This record gives sequence, C-alpha cells and structure tokens, in this order.
Amino acid sequence: MEVIQVRAAEDAVTTIRERDVAFVVSDLPSLGREHGDPLAPISSTYPDLPIIVIRDKRDDDVPFFGAWREEGSRLLLRRPFRIDDLVSATRELLKSTG
Repeated sequence: MEVIQVRAAEDAVTTIRERDVAFVVSDLPSLGREHGDPLAPISSTYPDLPIIVIRDKRDDDVPFFGAWREEGSRLLLRRPFRIDDLVSATRELLKSTG
C-alpha cells in the first residue's frame, strides 16, 4: 500500500482522479461551528470514497460531523489512539463500504 500526502482537499481530488485511491485519511485542525465541511471537495466529487477523519476533540457540535456519522463511508477517529486503532478503523470502513 502506498501513502500519498496532499495539503488540501482540492489537491486530493486531483490525486484521486489520477491515482487508484482506496480510501482517504484526513487529519483536520480544530474547526469552529462557522466553518463548512473542509472535505466537501472530496465528498461531493467522490461520495462513496471511504474517509477516516482524525480529530483532537469531540466534534458533536460541528454539524457536518454529525451527518458524516450517518454515512457508511465516513469514520471519525479521535486522539489519542494507537496505530492498531487506525488499522482496525481502516479495515472496518473498507469492509462496510465493500
């Protein structure tokens, strides 16, 4: 498996279009309620692409995170976590999106 690093969601869309990408892992900074979905460029272009979002804190008050939990192709992983947690989350997400 190859890891491809990009700086912005718009860059990820280009990479996804050009490469065979199985899933996305995104480490997002803290966001306030006033911010929109930072992964919208990916989600709108590739709605079925599995995405794991890594966060520092609980994001239940951020509207788009609540919506993501209702979708089978999204998974939130909160810090602190072990690498085994990331591996398990990846397997679970890929299995559920089959």
